[in-house]
Amino acid sequence: MSKGSIQSVTKALHVLELFTEKPAWSITEIGERLQFPSSTTHRLVITLEEAGYVYREQETKKYYLTIKPYLIGSKTETVSQLEKQAQGVIQLLAQEINESVNISIAQGIYAVTVLKANPERKFSAVPNIGDKRQLHATSVGKCLLAYNSNGCLDQLMNAKEPLKAYNNRTLTDRKEIRESLQTVRENGFAIDREEVEAGLTCFGAPIFDEMVHCIAAVSISVPTFRIEKEQFFIDRVMETASEISSKF
Repeated sequence: MSKGSIQSVTKALHVLELFTEKPAWSITEIGERLQFPSSTTHRLVITLEEAGYVYREQETKKYYLTIKPYLIGSKTETVSQLEKQAQGVIQLLAQEINESVNISIAQGIYAVTVLKANPERKFSAVPNIGDKRQLHATSVGKCLLAYNSNGCLDQLMNAKEPLKAYNNRTLTDRKEIRESLQTVRENGFAIDREEVEAGLTCFGAPIFDEMVHCIAAVSISVPTFRIEKEQFFIDRVMETASEISSKF
């Protein structure tokens, strides 16, 4: 370590780097992994939490990265381009169908919402910008997994922790998930049939760049009781994904 370096900053960066190994860490695990005293580890993690770089899940008491470090990293340009090329497109779609439209990117084993267009109706669906859901349960996540966006399929399959079951509809068996992704690739779209939130169905499709890499996915979130014909939403989300892709 050079004379001009600040040890606490260096240690905090080491904490952030741990999240490249797995998505969730307890304070005890961080301290043991980095061989930091418990008091030092606690101060570092609390500081990162207050700065908005990590958050603690109440159920497991473990810490996860927020979207903040991701957006200031290598994918910032992608998010910027998505905002430039896609925001107007999804806003028009939201106005046309009067439902929420979202765009998400892969961050580890999570789909993170980076753009959203709200409908005019008062009762519209979540998620909001910055929200995270595990990839296997969402329509956008299934699209990102199907094309291994940002290496997310490898990370999900190799994660040591069990996948989250949001409810009894959520598929958590990794072998079955891998098999289901072939259907997504064949069809070009994915559906979340109330697998995250009861009463909410989402239709997703992948967005590709000029190198035909899946960089994001777009979804339409619809309260299930408002769905009359699924094919209408499937067609519209695929057309929207294709239009955005063509802009790259």
